[in-house]
Amino acid sequence: MINRLIRRFRTKEIAATARCAACPLAHCVRGSRAAVLRMDCDGGEACRLRNLGLYEGASVRVVDMQDGLILEVRGARVALGAALASSITVLPLGS
Repeated sequence: MINRLIRRFRTKEIAATARCAACPLAHCVRGSRAAVLRMDCDGGEACRLRNLGLYEGASVRVVDMQDGLILEVRGARVALGAALASSITVLPLGS
């Protein structure tokens, strides 16, 4: 039974990575890498994120997914809420 649950979890993880060409950052799975395509958040929020290194064309890695996301951006870790992560469109690059 445990093996079935593990397979089901891994299948969902692979399907989520493979299905989106361009998707919200909130849909990326833990450990995946992505390139930022567009930020559809407020001007102030977008400016703050750009100052932290999260800008269009930047490569990010999803470190953890709890209530929001923890990203690795240019060697630093940045925490984002789920709503803000949903407003950022990325192109998944794989693991």
